[in-house]
Amino acid sequence: MKLKQLITFKVVCEEESITKAASRLSTTQPAISRTIGELEEDLGIQLFDRTSRKVLLNDTGRLFLSKVVPLLDLYDDLERSFKGMDIQPTLKIGATPSIASTILLPILEKFQTAHPDIQARITVAGENQLEDFLLRYEIDMALTEGMMDHERFVKVPVATEPLAVLCSPSNPLTIASSLTASELAKQPLLLREPGSVIRQMVDSAFLFYNIAPVPVWTSCSCAVLLNAAKRGLGITILPRSLAQRELAEGTLTELDIQDFNLSCTTHVTFLQDKYQTLAFQSFVNLILFSVT
Repeated sequence: MKLKQLITFKVVCEEESITKAASRLSTTQPAISRTIGELEEDLGIQLFDRTSRKVLLNDTGRLFLSKVVPLLDLYDDLERSFKGMDIQPTLKIGATPSIASTILLPILEKFQTAHPDIQARITVAGENQLEDFLLRYEIDMALTEGMMDHERFVKVPVATEPLAVLCSPSNPLTIASSLTASELAKQPLLLREPGSVIRQMVDSAFLFYNIAPVPVWTSCSCAVLLNAAKRGLGITILPRSLAQRELAEGTLTELDIQDFNLSCTTHVTFLQDKYQTLAFQSFVNLILFSVT
């Protein structure tokens, strides 16, 4: 059965005439007769008793009509309720901890000023969790420091920023003009958790020198690592933007490591088949134009 067949059937029942039904539906009599014939063929039953002047429902047709009317009423209600509705009341955004505390906050402020009726629901988690949330449709998009590799994802680069090697100003290494990766690896390192994009980049950089660093601290919280570095507990490697205030205040300092220039690219990621509401499109555009 097709929706067109059901609508035609209902109109013919109401008009009790092929001619009047054709006029009401702005089509021809043969087209109406053909549609009703196809419906009866699909069902394997006859719905009308045909006379020279009218088409009258038989008992089977009346029973069928009693089922069709509420179904079409429901369809009409759905169409009236959702036609033209392109803004969803809630936008579900995922972000890693470092992005949530830097890039995301000012963008959210701008978005909520422009769209006060749209509620933004934020989930802060690691990259692996955000990937799962995307695939389960629990979030609309994810902001991460790197690309999440999956064939169903669309990945849009937003901004690139350097990673900084950070420590307390009291650290003896601050007097050195430059250090090697080998010298850095011998220090107590405070690193992001295994599996995170930042940790993968740091491990890859050390691997280039055949070094497998063993951190004294691992954490999914950048704030924890920054505080530990400020207290002189070791050296951390994080996006420089996370430590802007500490660097300006002098509570952290940046070390120069020879040939150890790392950077991370922020991406906004979403599913290829994701329906993009106006709110979704507005937020993505705001990210692209706000972040440099």
